[in-house]
Amino acid sequence: MMNILIIEDERSSADCMKRMIEGMGTEYKIVAEVESNSQVRAFPKERHPDIDLILSDIQLVDGLSFDALRDAPASIPVIFTTAFDHYAVQAIKFNSIDYLLKPVDEQELRSALERVKDLHEDVPTSTTDAIAQLLDSVKSQSIRYRELFLIPSRADEYLVVPTSDVSHVTIQDGVVRLYTQKGESYLLAMTLDQVENELDPQRFMRVDRQFVVNAAAVEKLSNWFLGKMRVHLKGYPDTQIIVSKEKATSVKRWLDF
Repeated sequence: MMNILIIEDERSSADCMKRMIEGMGTEYKIVAEVESNSQVRAFPKERHPDIDLILSDIQLVDGLSFDALRDAPASIPVIFTTAFDHYAVQAIKFNSIDYLLKPVDEQELRSALERVKDLHEDVPTSTTDAIAQLLDSVKSQSIRYRELFLIPSRADEYLVVPTSDVSHVTIQDGVVRLYTQKGESYLLAMTLDQVENELDPQRFMRVDRQFVVNAAAVEKLSNWFLGKMRVHLKGYPDTQIIVSKEKATSVKRWLDF
């Protein structure tokens, strides 16, 4: 049996991977789930021998997972998952480290697990060195996030909306709309997934399936029913954003980071 540790701060993604892995049979077992670098560092060292594989998101709410994983046992192989494709893929695919783009395809995940299983009897003891090199490689790259939105205004004009002016972006009935901190709104010819992936995750967060919000636009948080939480936005008192109990901790950590 292969024991798996999942590192993922997006509850829906973690649940999706969990369902896929559980559907692959009893040879795979998820023994623990964590959602931040701080939790990775706090993971009990006495449990390390129980872990055969780490399945980790790259961009966590408190930074890149490479940073915490460089202190993980060198013998544990890692499969990274991410919605971003501007990391050094070539650097990741060596020394038992693999890489999957989100949304994770079940067959690609199965193939990655099979490769780890084939190597399991003779795993190189260099995973930690590989992650350290990868971290250095990523830090040396210039990762660019979207700084503005170019929005059609008239037949021959476009409005420029800096991302710093954005309050939130939401989807309703399949239509994606951007709202500024000045109360303006514009239609976007993008999916909400695209918006989320192109914005700086330290400044913007997808707090639920419908809303990507700017941290600078959050006025306050308040407790809601059944452990949920409401996000209040400056200038939008009637916009009701309810965060799930599972996501609430990540949102608070993101705003307080």
